[in-house]
Amino acid sequence: MKAALHSTVHRVAPYLRYRDRDGPERASQRARNIRRIELLKRFIAPGGLGAELGVHKGYFTPVLLARLAPAKLYLIDPWYLQGKEWSWGEGNRRAVKALCRILHELEDELASGKAVLCIDDDLLALARLPDEHLDWAYLDTTHQYDHTASELELLKLKIKPGGIVAGDDWQPDASHRHHGVCKAVREFVRRERCTLVHADEISMQWIVRLG
Repeated sequence: MKAALHSTVHRVAPYLRYRDRDGPERASQRARNIRRIELLKRFIAPGGLGAELGVHKGYFTPVLLARLAPAKLYLIDPWYLQGKEWSWGEGNRRAVKALCRILHELEDELASGKAVLCIDDDLLALARLPDEHLDWAYLDTTHQYDHTASELELLKLKIKPGGIVAGDDWQPDASHRHHGVCKAVREFVRRERCTLVHADEISMQWIVRLG
């Protein structure tokens, strides 16, 4: 019984580390993050260099750090460079408040260099990284076709051969407002030496392995 309890606590601890500050939004996000990370763990080995593109309030960041255990994780988001508030999403929409939350709750990881904060457009931030620098990247940014296509073109240079590009909001329905992600990924896979190893509408996750 004690062993089972210890296993359960260890398994859920990364999701409970940060207290809810946005009420129902945070609670629903936690359940979704569990589904996302269990999928990513099947394809991403610990100890590599990763990047989270589109950090927003940082709800997924501690889960990536705890469960994928990267040696370093780049946190890339424009935050207040887009304006004082986001026009979308639930809960508090103030960009600076979201950034302050991340600074406070990831203080240890930022101070140690395990997490690296990049306040910038992700295309500009990626362009500054050395080629074949990353082992994986997770995309959750504008969900627009043109932007996603540009991200993928950069990531094929910045991620090592055999590395992983994954992301959120896989929507095959052409009428869906986030369909641009699916369209850009499919075109990228057809054009480049890479494989779409996972994509489904239920989890809304997609994973590409580069050649």
